Amino acid sequence: MKPSARVGVSVFLVACLLGSGRAQTHDKKDEIPIERCDRLPVVTVKVAGAPRRFLLDTAATTILNRKSFASGGPKQVEITSWSGTAATNAGEVSLSEVQLGTHKLRDLKLPAIDLSPIGRACGGQIDGILGVDLLDQMGMTIDLKRRVAVPAQAGEPGDSADAFAEVERDMGPCDVAFNQGDVKAMAECFDPEIIFYTQHGEYRGRQEVMRYLSQRYFKFAPKLHYEARPHDVRLFGDALWYSYDFWIDTSEEHLTGHGMTMCRKDAGGRWRILNVHNSLTESTAADPAH
Repeated sequence: MKPSARVGVSVFLVACLLGSGRAQTHDKKDEIPIERCDRLPVVTVKVAGAPRRFLLDTAATTILNRKSFASGGPKQVEITSWSGTAATNAGEVSLSEVQLGTHKLRDLKLPAIDLSPIGRACGGQIDGILGVDLLDQMGMTIDLKRRVAVPAQAGEPGDSADAFAEVERDMGPCDVAFNQGDVKAMAECFDPEIIFYTQHGEYRGRQEVMRYLSQRYFKFAPKLHYEARPHDVRLFGDALWYSYDFWIDTSEEHLTGHGMTMCRKDAGGRWRILNVHNSLTESTAADPAH
């Protein structure tokens, strides 16, 4: 996986979906302006107090430009993008402090590779890629319409909890439909404008997504089982975002990974899946004893 190819900047559409609702209630002074390097979104990040230009890519993990930072010897690391997770050799850089707006992270160790092709392509300096891992730790979301990064405050904690309870209610039949390979029932779980990012590619709309799921997983039903454990949950107006770990078992393989999903409530009051970004962390052959 070449870094320049990975940065199709699929700036996770779920995060920039709504510049409305609660996402606009933040104090303006907390917002971080998004600049441009050609058409690519860029923010200024302070690293150890010095300003650096980072490309925003919420479908990737954070990577530094080794030509902008002194790095240690080569090390095998895993780098995640919209197309999955791949191992590569990269230097490792220790940073005492990274600051985006008023949000600070300290004592980080990040991979560093040559990102100069990206800078040449957009005609400006790129010191790193700011990915979903650090954005999540900082509690930031991206509003491309308003060209700002804003703190991901979702209002009262109970709001997200109540909304997620509704999502779980509406998604319960979806888990059953997936495990049974029920195409018709599963299609109803998705918003008509669903975008599904996987290690195999990007799928748009119900028809494409259902074709992918049918070819990749539903052929194994009823020897098919999906399970997920949610982590962070955030509410933005009529959309809810959450991250999770997942496990999929088929008659041929056992898959583990992590992902992010955005659900949107439709006019009828039902939550449907609008955007999915899954990344595999492990794939092993199925245990023949089970």
